[in-house]
Amino acid sequence: MSAKLAELQAQAKQLGSEERAQLASFLLETLEPTDSGDVSQEWEAEIKARWAEIERGDVKLIPATEVFADIRRKLS
Repeated sequence: MSAKLAELQAQAKQLGSEERAQLASFLLETLEPTDSGDVSQEWEAEIKARWAEIERGDVKLIPATEVFADIRRKLS
């Protein structure tokens, strides 16, 4: 790992969860092909549909810590 990458990772750990999510989104966007066209619109529609399910209470949200703990239990 380069020193620059290690420095960036250390700085990212100092960010709040919302800022880390925005940074992650930005980084992922830089990896996606720029000619995604319809795919971007489909993802946007999917995001809106899932958000609506959350707002209506149709789905149960599970904290990530619980999800990862469950996965660790299942893998051990």
